Amino acid sequence: MKGKVNGDARPTALSYPGQALVALAGFLSILFVPAVFGISSLRWTFLGIGIGLISWSLALWVTRRRRGAVFESEFVSISSHWVQACVQASILAYWAWFVPAVVAQVPLIVAQIFFMYALDALISWTRGRTWRIGFGPLPIVLSTNLLLWFKPEWFAFQFVMLTLGALGKNFITWERNGKRAHIFNPSAFGQFLIAIVLILTGLTKDLTFGKEIAASFEPPHMLIVIFLGGLVVQCLFGVTLITFSAAGTLCLFSLAYHWIYGTYYFVNTNIAATIFLGIHLLLTDPATSPRTNVGKIAFGAMYALGYAVLFRVLDTYEVPTFWDKLLPVPILNLLVPWIDHVARSGLIGRVNLAWESFARPRLANMAHMACWIGLFSLWFATGYIEGPHEGSSITFWKRAVLEGKPHAGNSLVMAAGSLAEGRGSAAAYNELGLICFEGVLVKPNHARAAEFFDRASDLGDPHGTMNVVSQFLFYNERLSDLAVDQAFVRLESLCEAGFDGPACWLLARAHEIGRGRTLDRKRALELYMRCDATNPYAAKGIARIALVMPVSRQVLTHVVRVLEAGRSAGDAESCWYLAFMSLSGVGGARDEARARALLEEACSLGATKPCQALLSPTLPAFTMPDAISVPPLATAFPLP
Repeated sequence: MKGKVNGDARPTALSYPGQALVALAGFLSILFVPAVFGISSLRWTFLGIGIGLISWSLALWVTRRRRGAVFESEFVSISSHWVQACVQASILAYWAWFVPAVVAQVPLIVAQIFFMYALDALISWTRGRTWRIGFGPLPIVLSTNLLLWFKPEWFAFQFVMLTLGALGKNFITWERNGKRAHIFNPSAFGQFLIAIVLILTGLTKDLTFGKEIAASFEPPHMLIVIFLGGLVVQCLFGVTLITFSAAGTLCLFSLAYHWIYGTYYFVNTNIAATIFLGIHLLLTDPATSPRTNVGKIAFGAMYALGYAVLFRVLDTYEVPTFWDKLLPVPILNLLVPWIDHVARSGLIGRVNLAWESFARPRLANMAHMACWIGLFSLWFATGYIEGPHEGSSITFWKRAVLEGKPHAGNSLVMAAGSLAEGRGSAAAYNELGLICFEGVLVKPNHARAAEFFDRASDLGDPHGTMNVVSQFLFYNERLSDLAVDQAFVRLESLCEAGFDGPACWLLARAHEIGRGRTLDRKRALELYMRCDATNPYAAKGIARIALVMPVSRQVLTHVVRVLEAGRSAGDAESCWYLAFMSLSGVGGARDEARARALLEEACSLGATKPCQALLSPTLPAFTMPDAISVPPLATAFPLP
């Protein structure tokens, strides 16, 4: 897109870099924003960069003064820059309306804009050129901040990333259509280089908020907001075919995968807001995309397929998948001349020529936009977007895992993570805890499981509360003593409220052994008796207590029935309790012969203690069995 010079055609000449110093002053002024100054790492980052830019300015001023040179600048308005900036700013504003973290980032975004203006000026003057003041830095900064933020202690890398983009724009160029042009989309280029480093070092999660951005970039109707903003860019710059091709390819790919496997390639959405943003903003820079119609179609399709491949590859190697929409862009930028060359050659070239000759470019673009609007409207009307998605269900993916569907395990993890971190679902956090605890779909990590269980408990999920207590009672694992204490308090409320789950049983077990709660067998007995009549864990708890203190015969009659059912099912622990109840006359008449028979049965089931007890002519007093049966961890998404 050609630039338009406003005002006097002659550049303004100054004896000192005053305009750059204004941008630098604006950058340093952000330092005094409390949210910035109050964080030591940010404070030192701003001071260090400010000193570096001031030193560069002074050195440049001294050098130019000795040569008698001046600092020239001119205002240049390139419409693609300010239009893209306006669209990006509107998307940022809409996102910020729903996500307070975006509002908190605004001072840092403003600081980056000032930084890019100062950097752009200094690079131009260092190269002995006129600084073309325009809107160019805005889309680079805004696009970058729609995709990636570094954490405060590492925020210096945010400026490194922007610097790499600026350097790429200024120094990595080629001859295209008779004029020099930058090869790479500037905002994508800097992020691409940083992404490679972070992926190779495995530091993405430690240094950035990339995962949090991807999780929060799902406000209501975000696809519509991006779509409407994209129409402006498409109308003015004729890039509709790129977006249309990329979106259409993703749609066809997803539908084909679902038809073949019965599940969803992109897990819980047909088109995520993040990739929708990518196909509207990362691909549609007129300077770094194809000029031919066929080339634009190929460019969009290649991006969609590259994204699909990277989505699976990154997930397989446990690399954060939010990089998938970014990594293909610089590679495709390099292929642009080749794509346009193929589009102008042979049979494809004749098709392209006929297509481009059919109508004037503006009229043709209107037709392309009509097709794109029609496709998007069809998606909306059918619920393909903005509608409920089966892949958002954890139960759906748990069933897919049982059925052995391809990639179902990874998809279950991703679906639970999306619901937990994107929508704050307490039940999903609990499911993530189960996944980490069981260690089937991911490497076992009980410490991480404790974090997820505690998060679920804090958010009010009863299953998370029970799992915090279970992990503490049976595995001696916990996030902290405070987390366990808070979970016990919530558990007592659940039990008092008659929650249909093992809440009372877990409390009873805690009182029975004096772990997490005072040792109080009477209280334990009372709590065991509140449990469901068919609860085998409660029945075993009552049996253990009955063997050390009196329990009513009526209660024991029921307990014996439950234990007999366990015995019939081959449970050695039930046989153990029944044997010593017979030996002690608990719940019925004393019967040593029956006790021995029950111990022989338990021994045949593989238990060690019954076998040892039978070696003695006189049966020993009751002790705990080989192992106490532990209920499975609780979930809100059980499968039959």
